[in-house]
Amino acid sequence: MSANPDMTAEFTWHEDFAVGHEAMDETHREFVECVDTMLQADESDLSAALEAFADHARRHFGEEDQAMRETSYGSAGCHVDEHAAVLKSVDEVRAALALGRTHVVRSFAQALADWFPQHATVMDMGLARWLVQNRLGGSPVVIRRREAATV
Repeated sequence: MSANPDMTAEFTWHEDFAVGHEAMDETHREFVECVDTMLQADESDLSAALEAFADHARRHFGEEDQAMRETSYGSAGCHVDEHAAVLKSVDEVRAALALGRTHVVRSFAQALADWFPQHATVMDMGLARWLVQNRLGGSPVVIRRREAATV
């Protein structure tokens, strides 16, 4: 797939997205890759990029939703609702793309790139803490690199 010359936005993994739960962090890296692929894809590749994201999102959100149910996570309501809203949007974007409205896929991808950092650092961080605490009795530790000071 070659990059779309009309799109300059990139969505790349940033360590601030890490929640300290290895499986969730790996899944989140995949999420970021899928969203970036939708942003960068040529028009002829948009359908495949959207479907790859849809497959990822169903698995990703399904795993998190199941973990919340299995562990009786008290803050599951809003979290599950956000996942459901994204999946509903996938269906709407798919329908728009079928009508040739390719810009909708890119707008959706940009909306996801804007939404994800807050979702990860608030909702997913809370879930990661809960899951680690249930398993190990403590909260996850996330070690971040210090930014070099400029002189």
